[in-house]
Amino acid sequence: MRTPSLEKIVSRLHILKIVQTRPSTVFNLMERLRERGIDKNIRALRPILRSLMMARAITAELVEGNGRVYTITDQGRAELDAYLTHLAVLKDDVQASAE
Repeated sequence: MRTPSLEKIVSRLHILKIVQTRPSTVFNLMERLRERGIDKNIRALRPILRSLMMARAITAELVEGNGRVYTITDQGRAELDAYLTHLAVLKDDVQASAE
């Protein structure tokens, strides 16, 4: 199994955080990622969304007039919490080594 790239992990983390805040379409996700400095097009987002759906971290519902709307699941919340916990530990390690 290949280790995912840091870029994919960061994109995955941002997508989970965005859909935790509110359900979003792929276009909403693109706009909100760009606001955060991550320039992704639809072709780059689709494999990440598919991976999140396969992991049951998000669901997609077809909404008339909007297309697919992505929503976080309990598994997605657990994954997001795990990422954020790991990031907090890393931040603490960096601060401790700087002192």
